[in-house]
Amino acid sequence: MNTSAGLTPIRGALGLSVAMGMGRFFYTPALPLMVAALHWGSAPGAWIATLNYVGYFIGTLVIARGWVEPNRFVYRLSLIVSTLGLAAVALTPDLLWQGCIRTIAGIASGLIFVCVTQRIPANSTKPRDGGISYGGVGFGILVSGTIVLIAGSVADWRQLWLICAAVSAVFSVIAWTWPIPTRVPVAPSAQPQSTDPNPDTPAEAVSPFDANRRRAMAILSTGYFFQGGGYIIIGTYLVVLAGPVFGATAAASTWLIAGIATAVSPLTWSAVVSRIGTVKALTACYCLQVVGALLAVFGSTPIVLIFAAALFGFTFIGAVMMTIGVGTQMGVANASAKLTSWYSIGQIVGPAIVAAVLSEHIAAAFIASAIALAVAMALTLIGVLTANIDR
Repeated sequence: MNTSAGLTPIRGALGLSVAMGMGRFFYTPALPLMVAALHWGSAPGAWIATLNYVGYFIGTLVIARGWVEPNRFVYRLSLIVSTLGLAAVALTPDLLWQGCIRTIAGIASGLIFVCVTQRIPANSTKPRDGGISYGGVGFGILVSGTIVLIAGSVADWRQLWLICAAVSAVFSVIAWTWPIPTRVPVAPSAQPQSTDPNPDTPAEAVSPFDANRRRAMAILSTGYFFQGGGYIIIGTYLVVLAGPVFGATAAASTWLIAGIATAVSPLTWSAVVSRIGTVKALTACYCLQVVGALLAVFGSTPIVLIFAAALFGFTFIGAVMMTIGVGTQMGVANASAKLTSWYSIGQIVGPAIVAAVLSEHIAAAFIASAIALAVAMALTLIGVLTANIDR
């Protein structure tokens, strides 16, 4: 019994590895090899990435709107679909097929992410358990980069996707028993316990608490939109930027660095929040993320790109974890799904802008990323302060 409980955060971590590190982000280290083999320009890869983000948005939206319950059936079906989606990429390089498969894979990733993250607080028996589960994103990125770095010189792009699918299947078996109910009751809008002795207050009246919470959530969601748009530009194009410096296969080493940094960051940021509070921790996290984006602009040497990759990995999941934590503490129903929906819209807009306007100017895309992240920091901090939950 104790052994099973101890494995719970690991199951959550591997679920997020399947959904994010491999189901979503294997595309990043594999893209340079696909571009070289298939003679793609920058635009096809950007549009396929955008379709994956559209699917991710759909996956989070259907839960945020209450159309789908984040229950055991949805979670397990999504693990299967995500794994099969990795294998399906290898079937044909046809752009229509690639776009459709990556859209479906994005839906599965969004569903898994919400199913796991909405249950992390309820399943944590220790404060660090949530950090372990969130660390699965970085572990999956680490696995993705390792596959390409080790096998990229002997396997073609199709075989790499099949290898990743096989690893995803193993992880899915372990993540299968993440403790999520068969049926999750629809959560009513969170309401504070009334201490008003006057029972004649109209039911539809909006209390100051509710008004403040809605305002804080709106600001937080807008900031999260800019965070999604800013970070995904780095996540999608960092390895592409590293290609001319390292070579197509060795460029995956930057993704490996990002994965290592991402894996250790949740526990680190959890400790930072407990020591200095949410506002200061988020400020530090965002400042480092902006610096990472700007470093990539000057990424003409391996050492600069390695630092940029490390800062990207160390900060993006920290911002995710802390922002979703704020929404949860505010008592907002389906906070993870609602916030992640806005994050997903940002992820759609970011690569779309790059594909339409900046596809031949990757350095300019990273400058746009830094600007978006700076705006995200300002709005997120205002949202946190408005919510008044910082300790």
